[in-house]
Amino acid sequence: MYKNVLVPVMGKYTEEIVESALDLIDGREVELIALYVAEDSVSFLTPRHIKQEILTELRNRGETYLNQFEKVLDLENNKNISLKKEIMEGDPANLIVETAEKNSTDVIIMGTGKSIVDKHLLGSVSEKVVHLAPCTIHLVRTIEKIN
Repeated sequence: MYKNVLVPVMGKYTEEIVESALDLIDGREVELIALYVAEDSVSFLTPRHIKQEILTELRNRGETYLNQFEKVLDLENNKNISLKKEIMEGDPANLIVETAEKNSTDVIIMGTGKSIVDKHLLGSVSEKVVHLAPCTIHLVRTIEKIN
């Protein structure tokens, strides 16, 4: 059913997202792309060297998150999965959709990622992807509960 899978990685909820991905893959041979997007939007008043430092830190964080994802994915015990890790800079929703289009992705598996308050104030990457993606979207409920 699904042969090309895209999983945007955000550094949170890795275990839940991997568990959901493995359930969906169900032992089939798949090519999985783990994608981290370093959002590069900063105020136009931000000096170039500060912006570059921020992006460097975000890329380093992305590498850490992708390595954590790979470790939890446990490729040694999931030999049916071929993993490709990518880091990009830009608008997360747009780059997720572009990556899905470019790689003929069958399904995008992603977390919802924001609290209800953040979602209403800031918008949601997953919501934008749902409306723009060229393929099936599998959302993993990862919203933090407000007590």
